[in-house]
Amino acid sequence: MKIYYKLNLLIIFLLVISTLIITASVNVRMSDALEQEMLERELIIAEYVTEDLANPLLQKDAIAVNEIIDNVMIRNTDVRYIYVVDFDGVVVAHTFSQGFPADMVTANLIPPNEKTAIRVFSVEGESIQDVGVRVLDGMDAKVYFGFSRANIITSINKTTNTIVSTVALVLLLGIVMSFLLTRTLTSPIEKLVAGINRVAEGDLDFQVEVTTSDDIGVLADSFNRMTAERKRTEEALRESEEKYHLLADNTLDCIWQINLDFKFTYVNPASYQLLGYTQEEWIGSSLSDHCSSENIEFMLNLAKEEIKKGNNPNGLIFETELFHKNGEIIAVEINEKIIFDDDGNPVSIQGTTRNITERKQAEEILRAEQNKLINIFNSMEDGIYIVNQDYDIEYVNPVLMKDLGEWEGVKCYSYLHGREEVCPWCKNQDVLSGKTLQWEWKSDKKGKIFDLIDTPLKNPDGSISKLEIFRDITKRKQAEEEIRKLNTELEQRVAERTAELKDKNAELERMNRLFVGREIRMVELKKQIAELEKDIKPDKKAGDKTT
Repeated sequence: MKIYYKLNLLIIFLLVISTLIITASVNVRMSDALEQEMLERELIIAEYVTEDLANPLLQKDAIAVNEIIDNVMIRNTDVRYIYVVDFDGVVVAHTFSQGFPADMVTANLIPPNEKTAIRVFSVEGESIQDVGVRVLDGMDAKVYFGFSRANIITSINKTTNTIVSTVALVLLLGIVMSFLLTRTLTSPIEKLVAGINRVAEGDLDFQVEVTTSDDIGVLADSFNRMTAERKRTEEALRESEEKYHLLADNTLDCIWQINLDFKFTYVNPASYQLLGYTQEEWIGSSLSDHCSSENIEFMLNLAKEEIKKGNNPNGLIFETELFHKNGEIIAVEINEKIIFDDDGNPVSIQGTTRNITERKQAEEILRAEQNKLINIFNSMEDGIYIVNQDYDIEYVNPVLMKDLGEWEGVKCYSYLHGREEVCPWCKNQDVLSGKTLQWEWKSDKKGKIFDLIDTPLKNPDGSISKLEIFRDITKRKQAEEEIRKLNTELEQRVAERTAELKDKNAELERMNRLFVGREIRMVELKKQIAELEKDIKPDKKAGDKTT
């Protein structure tokens, strides 16, 4: 059903329900108002009559009582009957033409502590409101009036008819306005729906005409922008798919997809270079056609475990062997992932397969070299251990293991130093950054001193470990300590001998100074003697002449 008709039916339904509720509500309110007005009038009439009847009843004047009620019947055409009960509870007057009905006495009893009693019942097919009033408070004298409800019922019916007519006219106008309004509202919606159908059929160039600026206009404009965006997205997706196919068709890795029956539903052209099968030969074949039963069981178990993880799997990377078309066994690495639908159910498996024959050969060569290196390490007299960046020990040679014990599953700081956390003096970070270090370390376990050489070791996966060589220099350090002690003693003896020599040298210097002084004095004395001899010789000559 079109939205136009749905809206009209909804509005008409709401209008009808509203009309019925309004009519019923107004009718009830009008009826209550008329009922209240009628009751107030009846109580006023009853009050006046009881005042007039008080004295005649006290005087037991039945004639006066009858005259009063007859006059009331004449003046009030809607009063159908009146009867009076005296102070003894006896009906002394009434207006019933065929005799007083005996059951009327108990039809509307006034409670002992009340002044009035009101009750509605039918008398001879007519709705009557019976109003009983005490003549005097606390006494049994009462007057009962039977007021016809015909006038009030007529008034209520007239009012109801007027309300219904008015509401029906309003309802008719509302229905007409509903059709006009819904046509105004649904016309652009129908155009929008037609546009949606056009777009759903693939016409992304279609644009809905925007004729208003209201919410419908905004919706139409949004639809146009959404259509344009979808067109751009599909074009981008088409380009992406073309790039994907270009990449998939030209990559060296084999890209594939299999269903849950392990039959291939897609494979790229690299399947031919990998295993010698064309795409046509591969698609539709079973996984069991390309590997041994042991490998099939291995891969099935992996897939089952991955499916158990739900629709957030991490993917699998593993190595296995596949058959080449020529019968050769090819070592491959498979990277696969389980594909789930929107309900979380597995629907297929997709992945890539890479030929790792050369890598496996290189690994074998590397493994042989590693074994050779390990044999060298095992035969060395120096201790050697290798640790990774997480402080996990990867290798300990027999020499070091003899001193420190088993190392499997133990962190290096615990194995070497008995600590529960990384050593403050640890050199791992420096070595892992590329430095080679040499330092000494004393083992508290054995009381030995080692000369350590730490150097980075590059692993096949590109990670860096630390290789540390332990050379026991305990004896050398002990010899050095002995030499140091001997040197200290020698230095002490040299110092003592030097002090002795210093004292002797001082004495020799003193003696030398004495001898030198004497020699100087002897030289001086000789000079003086020579001078004296010179002076004496002339004197001798002169004496000879005189002689």
